[in-house]
Amino acid sequence: MHFKQTLQDLFKKIQQLPLEITIPAAVFIVVGIFYSLVFFLEKPVTLSYAGKTCVRQLTVLPGLYQVSEGGYTAHVEDKWQVGGVTLASLSMCFTPTEPPEPGVKKVSVAPWDGPFARKTYAITTDPPPMAHMEKLTKPVPTSRPLAIHLSSTDKIFDYKLKIGDQQADCRPAESKIDCDIQELDILQGQTYQAELARYFNGKKVAIVARNKLATLSATKVADSSIKSGDTVYVKPTGIDLVFDKNVTKAQPVLYRIEGEKRTKLEVTSKTSGKTLHVTFAKELPRSADYELVIDGVVATDGSSLEDTFRLPFKISGGPKVTGINVGRTGVPLGVTAVISFDQPLSEKQDISKFVSLSGGVALVGKQGNQLLISLRGVPKCGDFSIKLTNDLQSNYEIAGNSAWNFAGRMVCHVIGTIGYSHQGRAINAYYFGNGPRTVVFTGAIHGSERSTKYLMDRWIQDLEVNAHKIPGDKQIIVVPTINPDGFASGARTNARNIDLNRNFNTSDWRTDVTDVYNRPFPGGGGPGPMSEPETVAIASLVQRLRPMLVLSYHSIGGVVAANQAGISNAMVGTYAALSGYRNATGQSGGTFEYAISGTADDWYAEKLGVASLLIEISSHSYHQFDRNQRAMWAMVNG
Repeated sequence: MHFKQTLQDLFKKIQQLPLEITIPAAVFIVVGIFYSLVFFLEKPVTLSYAGKTCVRQLTVLPGLYQVSEGGYTAHVEDKWQVGGVTLASLSMCFTPTEPPEPGVKKVSVAPWDGPFARKTYAITTDPPPMAHMEKLTKPVPTSRPLAIHLSSTDKIFDYKLKIGDQQADCRPAESKIDCDIQELDILQGQTYQAELARYFNGKKVAIVARNKLATLSATKVADSSIKSGDTVYVKPTGIDLVFDKNVTKAQPVLYRIEGEKRTKLEVTSKTSGKTLHVTFAKELPRSADYELVIDGVVATDGSSLEDTFRLPFKISGGPKVTGINVGRTGVPLGVTAVISFDQPLSEKQDISKFVSLSGGVALVGKQGNQLLISLRGVPKCGDFSIKLTNDLQSNYEIAGNSAWNFAGRMVCHVIGTIGYSHQGRAINAYYFGNGPRTVVFTGAIHGSERSTKYLMDRWIQDLEVNAHKIPGDKQIIVVPTINPDGFASGARTNARNIDLNRNFNTSDWRTDVTDVYNRPFPGGGGPGPMSEPETVAIASLVQRLRPMLVLSYHSIGGVVAANQAGISNAMVGTYAALSGYRNATGQSGGTFEYAISGTADDWYAEKLGVASLLIEISSHSYHQFDRNQRAMWAMVNG
């Protein structure tokens, strides 16, 4: 009211002046009032975080105007131009040059930043938008941007999400920011401490929020129609993979593997719920290796595979032999050989066209993935052979891998029981060859000398494999275990606590003997000579056959000694030389530190005149076959 009254008084005074003064004065007053209204009064402006901060303001020749202070730059919009020259504008807009803070900032704009036509704007700044990270209560995917909602749109500040030592940029969107957490090296199915920071012109100005951030568990392949490492026998047209979540996208690539070479093959794919269907464009070549590689999987919840999924597999050729149920030597008489293939055989083909047999072998038939071959017509130690061509077909009429040869020999020994132990265990002898001259090998007359039984087992295997090397005039008999009860219990003596090698009817037999520690062993020689069934068994065999040589194996002296009957003196040197054991023949003292009587080797010499060698191998547990093999064959060939 005061200003209005002042103007009214001023106009009354002007009206009293002469006309030539009244008109200029009135114009001056009007211009002054307009100038005051336009330039002296502050213009209110509210900073907009969501867009441009502008106010309607007529500005003449805006190109002359400069901002003098206030942390903002100014520019004009809604321009009126003539010939490329801006004569006026209707909007004045402001852009902060420093982080805006809540409150009011005054910004002055004037031509050349001078005092004339200076306009002041009062820019009100509200608090910046709030980030609602606390709403991220559910696990988030690592394969897509993380959306963090704001209380309002913010296009002034930049935001970065930090986890550990890594950070990701966040892009502004309507009332939210999208943070590229794909840039962070974080794992699926984990929980992290996350920090959201606000930036202005590249400088961090504030930490907006801190919150725990859980990531979704990775998508996994739960099943597939072809398993890793499978050999596929059918003619596959594709592969179905089942995930543990519904999937919307995947990128399968199929390679054929040829050594170091990888050839990409054409496939198509589609997703349906949890299943990815991969279809081969062409039938895959047979007898080849492949690898299906799956990348780019995106589940409906946004999770992905933890790592690239790789599925190696093979496509088979025709049927391939995987094995036969008999060995190449020692095949039992009358057995049926079963040849197994890696896949079923075709029911439509005549198998007999592709099988060649010799030596008394007969084709019986087939069953699934097996051929049945009867060996009933092959005699003892007889050779036989089986040959398959490459033309056998599988159930899917695929051929090409069946060529195969097998040569074998039937068992070359027979087993006879020469007696039984005190506890009823059989004492078996293995017979090789049919010649008139016999060599007998015996082991484990002392049950604790286990290595001698193992040596006899290896000798039986060697004789079976090399039966053709046995001279035609020889028969070889191997008795692995004279004392089966002692061997079973680990005792030196038999089940009646008799030392069997003190029980033979020699001139020095006695009932009371000493043990290997030279301690008295009352009754150790038995109640009488040949009182034990084990002693009688081996003695009866040697007495009946009258062999040219008996080899009695013991442990652990590392010596060989002849009983000085027959050819024993001639053979002992050969055995010692080939085995490396010391020849202790005739050395009554120093070889054994305990008294010996009633031994098998002495009985062979005294009662039968049969030559024998006592061999003490130098281990209780190891057979030492490699050390004895040459010497044993020398005894056979001698």
